[in-house]
Amino acid sequence: MQSIHKRDKLVAKDGWLLCPRCGRGKVLRLNSETRARSLTVYCKLCGKESIVNIDECLCQ
Repeated sequence: MQSIHKRDKLVAKDGWLLCPRCGRGKVLRLNSETRARSLTVYCKLCGKESIVNIDECLCQ
């Protein structure tokens, strides 16, 4: 089992969380109160899973 520890800023656009790996796919719909810890998201475009932590609002 591989373990990748990469800490980057998550990017949100138009209320959607973009894939942390490819940056193109929409992986999760966000609202102003969205919070998550160790949430697994899947990108249909790159076919990869990522584990994300959302501590504060990413939406504007």
